[in-house]
Amino acid sequence: MMKHFLFLVLIAFSGYSQAICHEGGGGIRYASPISIDLSDKLTPATPEWTTTISTQYVGSFNCSTRNSEFGYTKILNTDNQYATILSFMNGKYHVRAQIINDIPNRKLKNSGRHNASELNTPVTIKFTLEPKQGTLIAGHTAHLHDILFVTDLSGMSFFDIVLWPVKQIIKILQWLFNGFNWPYDDQDMYGQPLILKYAPKLTTCAFQNAGLVVTLPTLSRHQVINESQAGYTPFALNMRCENLGGANNTAERAIDIFLSSNNLLSSDNTVLIDKTANAAQGIGLRLVKTSNPNNPIVISQNPNARGHATSLFYVNAGGQLEPNFSIPMAVYYYAWDPHKASQGTIKTTATLNIVYP
Repeated sequence: MMKHFLFLVLIAFSGYSQAICHEGGGGIRYASPISIDLSDKLTPATPEWTTTISTQYVGSFNCSTRNSEFGYTKILNTDNQYATILSFMNGKYHVRAQIINDIPNRKLKNSGRHNASELNTPVTIKFTLEPKQGTLIAGHTAHLHDILFVTDLSGMSFFDIVLWPVKQIIKILQWLFNGFNWPYDDQDMYGQPLILKYAPKLTTCAFQNAGLVVTLPTLSRHQVINESQAGYTPFALNMRCENLGGANNTAERAIDIFLSSNNLLSSDNTVLIDKTANAAQGIGLRLVKTSNPNNPIVISQNPNARGHATSLFYVNAGGQLEPNFSIPMAVYYYAWDPHKASQGTIKTTATLNIVYP
């Protein structure tokens, strides 16, 4: 009697393990790709954006059991160890994508034919700009073959179901290093592709009166040495900025404007000099902002880095920025060595640098 009982139990268990919905050998079936353009969604001023989409699984499948269960694998993982970071434009922009909502298993009743739409589910994806590099994307479009797929759990043993989430975590690493190709099993049924585009149009500013020449009045040696800010001459740097964010004109990224020059006095980076042989000696030029006329502007020797030089204009990402504005300036003679001061001309240059730190 005992042997007969065990035999019946084994038959029942065997019958349960064969009750499946996936169609072995058929392979994964992909939904139509969902396209998301992040170009106007992510900027340094707004480094995070979240959206909710729904999977688009289509087709049908047959279940041989009256109670079937399906699990979902979120390939865009929230665990930092398995983060999906896409480095668009060969590493210029780094975007992380992660599915942040809980997606419980789906249970279906009744055997026979079912529509794949019964397995569709909402998916909430958070996108963030990241400082570190991830998978390099040559251009501005990434094709992810799958971000969320459905697995038939009906024919799995208890131990298979327990180990299933662990196996998926391991496979995420394979996915990241295998061109976004997931190593599917026979039980995997439907996958959801995603196409991401990121070609940001960030705020840029341009110098409208580029090539500006400022001419100071001709003064005597005595005037230059003895007058305060001799030959004081005002002028303006006219700027125009494009791709501002929102209705309130905000900068999509930080902007810093400063001056650089190769014609600086070696002992004083506030003094521009003329290094030609026939130039006036012991005399140079100093620049000031008219809003702060008593503090000479410090000029950088490096056009790519401000360093300790004076910032003529700075705005943080997300800060208010007018599309057109001017920086009022002035220039005057400065006798940096009165004893060597001589007659002559002074022709010198400085470069206006606009950087996006």
